[in-house]
Amino acid sequence: MAFIPNTKFAFAVVVWLAVGIRLYQKLYTGSKLPLPPGPPREPVLGHLRIIPQSHPEYQYTEWGKEYKSDVLYFDILGRPIVVLNSVEACHDLLDKRGSNYNDRPRFVLFEVMGWGITLTFLRWGKTFKLHRKLMQASFTQSACKAYRPIQEQEARQAAKHILASPEDWDSLLRKFSTAVVLRIGFGLGITQRHDPYIQMAIDAEEATGKGGVPGASVVDFFPMLRYLPGWLFRLGALEHARSSKVYIQKLHDAPWNATEPAIRSGHATLPSFMRTHLERYVNNEKHQKVNEATIADIKGAAGAISIAGGNTTWSTLMVCILNLVLHPAIQKKAQEQIDSVVGTDRLPSFEDREKMPYIEYIIQETTRWYPLSPLGVPHATLEDDMYKGMFIPKGSVVFANAYAMTHDERVYRHPDVFDPDRYVPEDQGGRGEPFPEGPFGFGRRVCPGQWLATAGVYIMLTTLLATTDICCPKDDQGKELPPKVMFTNGLSNVPEPFECVMKPRSAIAAQLLEVAVETMS
Repeated sequence: MAFIPNTKFAFAVVVWLAVGIRLYQKLYTGSKLPLPPGPPREPVLGHLRIIPQSHPEYQYTEWGKEYKSDVLYFDILGRPIVVLNSVEACHDLLDKRGSNYNDRPRFVLFEVMGWGITLTFLRWGKTFKLHRKLMQASFTQSACKAYRPIQEQEARQAAKHILASPEDWDSLLRKFSTAVVLRIGFGLGITQRHDPYIQMAIDAEEATGKGGVPGASVVDFFPMLRYLPGWLFRLGALEHARSSKVYIQKLHDAPWNATEPAIRSGHATLPSFMRTHLERYVNNEKHQKVNEATIADIKGAAGAISIAGGNTTWSTLMVCILNLVLHPAIQKKAQEQIDSVVGTDRLPSFEDREKMPYIEYIIQETTRWYPLSPLGVPHATLEDDMYKGMFIPKGSVVFANAYAMTHDERVYRHPDVFDPDRYVPEDQGGRGEPFPEGPFGFGRRVCPGQWLATAGVYIMLTTLLATTDICCPKDDQGKELPPKVMFTNGLSNVPEPFECVMKPRSAIAAQLLEVAVETMS
């Protein structure tokens, strides 16, 4: 965070507020039990300058090893921070004691951005329960089966376009993931490669990603700072949030405005989350019945589908393809399994999924090797708690460090290695390591769209592997140029842009895609 020279007064206010919070904690929230371990802190500032701003999940993981504890304690300007580094601790606290850990801290920075009424960031209470109810009914594992035709159609169309324009493979994958969630959320179809809705999704995702780890900015700790003018107190994160609001608002407004008139008039033809709930709302109004959800609730929930669902699918595909480029033997093994189950005279379908365990291993390894949201969105404690002799104060910001859990050497051998075979059962000659827990959260805050996202990854991945070879780029001398493994930093971490070469596996594969897309038209 960067302060400009004329912010000394405002900074002094922050310091004195921190001193006040620290004194209050000592007077009114003391406990004879020790706090969880953690590195030494500085006076007043606490761990503000000690916790890395970039990828803190790595350092949290190392501190867990150093202090031999799966629960760590920090404070930033007097605000207690608890980091959970193991699946066991998350189950014990976030699942079994969920009533005390279901809250969120206030995400002031994300409120400024325009995410105030989105399920992910809602505080515990009536509105959260309503949004959770709306989302869960539409995205259970069984409910997601209804969306399979949409995902299958969009995957085949994306693969066809990739073979025609392989240099645009990454943008076409983004189009696939965006098209799926816009059809499901709003009943909108995307036909153009450079559709405006795709750019809206990109802008919103980048804005959100650059907002940093939720609940970790100085504005989150001192909400009053959001009202100070930029010329008095300049914070890079706050300025970014203010400038990003237009992108978040557009992603909520544009799809809604495009489909609302047809739904209200009864002329909408495509099913969607928005249509289901807006028609129910209109019908209740017509018969003078009380609506449980407001227009703002429905709009916020539909917007959450378009940003969270699309980004999760696209980001997971990017991590997966990065590793297929780096590990051609894994790609070949996956293609061999697809060929043995599907053959070469048709394309993969969802009915093939249970017959191809190695594909499932690749998907699970992708989420384990690098969780897209390594620290997730933090929980908050409603009351003081005690865990294994350690005191966890009321109001603590609680991070579930998915990176530490999925790289736990007590669970995964060579955790930094991308190895789908680690999941092969022991009775089949494998190590039988467990599928990862953590990438989609815990308790009542677990991601409701996880089944939709992994289904999208499955059908796009198998369609690509059945029809294309994904190769490492080469220089003019024919030497391979493997991509560097680098990730962005923020709420959702994705690989930095990298190159790969996608080419058709055979003329038959290309023809299958042509026929499939023509049949859809």
